[in-house]
Amino acid sequence: MGLSLLVLFAQTQVPLGKVTLILAHITFCLSFVVITVNARLEGMRHELEQSAMDLYATPFQTFRYITLPLAMPGIIAGALIAFTLSIDDFIISFFVAGPNSTTLPLYIYAMVKRGISPEINALSTLLMFATISLIVIAQILQPQHSSKNKRLMP
Repeated sequence: MGLSLLVLFAQTQVPLGKVTLILAHITFCLSFVVITVNARLEGMRHELEQSAMDLYATPFQTFRYITLPLAMPGIIAGALIAFTLSIDDFIISFFVAGPNSTTLPLYIYAMVKRGISPEINALSTLLMFATISLIVIAQILQPQHSSKNKRLMP
């Protein structure tokens, strides 16, 4: 995919840089986000939207107050998946990044080529600490389902 995007950008004469890097990451992550959000939308109860329309809510009000809050977990999950894939991607970034734009994987790769230094160890420790912190926060914020709530769910 990285090579095909490089060929596309070369054929259309788009200069490599931050714009091509952003476009490549959007292209790469879009399918994951669409699948995640689509799964959430398919599992949604559409009777709520129909009820809101029956109560004279406009389509925008129905979207804002019913559809968007119900789809928000899927949107957030898609955003987190896209962020995770984007921050981890080296190959596509290597092909489409220009000489003046660098990402974290490209920076780490350049540092490792020169030899393993304490900076790489410190950076890896910070990334691990940030990841563990986000997981703990997500677990704390996740609603706990009791056995009473499980009986009420269809």
